[in-house]
Amino acid sequence: MNLKQLINKSYYGTIGYIASEDDLIRMEQYILYSLDVLKEFDNIIVATNYNGDFQEQNTQIWKKYFPNCIILDLPVNRGHNFGTADLDNRVFDYCKENNIEWLCKGANDVLLQSKLLDIKIEEADFYYLNGFSFETTYIYNFDPQKLNENHFTPQTNFYLINVSKTDYLTNKEYLSETYEITKTIPNYNNKPWEYIKGWSCEEFLAECIVRNNLKRSHLLNEEYYLKLFNTIKGNRIGDPSHKNIFLRGVCHFQFPDQPVLEI
Repeated sequence: MNLKQLINKSYYGTIGYIASEDDLIRMEQYILYSLDVLKEFDNIIVATNYNGDFQEQNTQIWKKYFPNCIILDLPVNRGHNFGTADLDNRVFDYCKENNIEWLCKGANDVLLQSKLLDIKIEEADFYYLNGFSFETTYIYNFDPQKLNENHFTPQTNFYLINVSKTDYLTNKEYLSETYEITKTIPNYNNKPWEYIKGWSCEEFLAECIVRNNLKRSHLLNEEYYLKLFNTIKGNRIGDPSHKNIFLRGVCHFQFPDQPVLEI
């Protein structure tokens, strides 16, 4: 089966933070770049938090291309990481509440190319891209097979999941409790994982997959996985989220002024 067949029956759930007119301009550029792929989805869910009065403009942009898309604006923005976790939960919860079986979770700073549609997939409940850095390759003694078998850190900016086979994504009480903890930390640096063991959106996603015993499948076959492994190792890339690297038609394009690697 090609990924296109799964995408055709999935909702694309994208999240984003809008704080300026520039953010809106860049977001629309990303929509236009990815439009051919986005049109393949059954529908689009857009979850957003803001710093400023940009709700109406954001809605107008998305509705221009997808008149039937679902807009989910969060009234409270708890900042970087906590705000992201809240958005992830909102998209996930909407799917649960409305009996949407398949969710393709994305983000406003992700670019999609049509080659993505041709990826061959096996039957599974969860399709993902694994995150790792040069440090991770070192920990596993630069052994790609050992890393692949023992390291599970699914990236939250692009994955497909059978929501109907899950209970929830991230515990909301835990998020609120840890948010309150961070408010008491002197000179808090907006990196909760440096103060609270296990706090990251990637780990929350991994816990969801393991807790619900989902069958998982990596979107990179062995050939592309080895290319990525050697790229990370050879360039000593310290960021495990593969920013500005095109992986079989998917790119977390967080730095538009920097070069892009293509695997």
